[in-house]
Amino acid sequence: MLNLSNQGRNFLNNVGALSIDEDGDEILIGLTVLESDYFLMHQEETDQRMIQSGSLRFHTLMQRHLIARRAALDLKASRPALSPG
Repeated sequence: MLNLSNQGRNFLNNVGALSIDEDGDEILIGLTVLESDYFLMHQEETDQRMIQSGSLRFHTLMQRHLIARRAALDLKASRPALSPG
C-alpha cells in the first residue's frame, strides 16, 4: 500500500490515479510500485520551478502516469453504462 493519507488516497481514487498491479500492490496508474513511491515522495517537494528546471526522472514518471491515467479514463468513458437490473 502506498504511503498516503486517507484524504490523499480518496482524492487519487476519485480522479482515477490509483490502481492495483498484477501482484496486488497499490500503484499510480502507469508506474511500478517503486516508481509510485518515488513519485509520491518527491511530489511534495516538487513545484513548477523544479519540473521546469530539472528532475528528468520525476518529469518522465509524471508524463507516463498522466498518459496512462488519460487512457484509463478514456477506456472507462467508452464502456457502455450498465442499466440497473
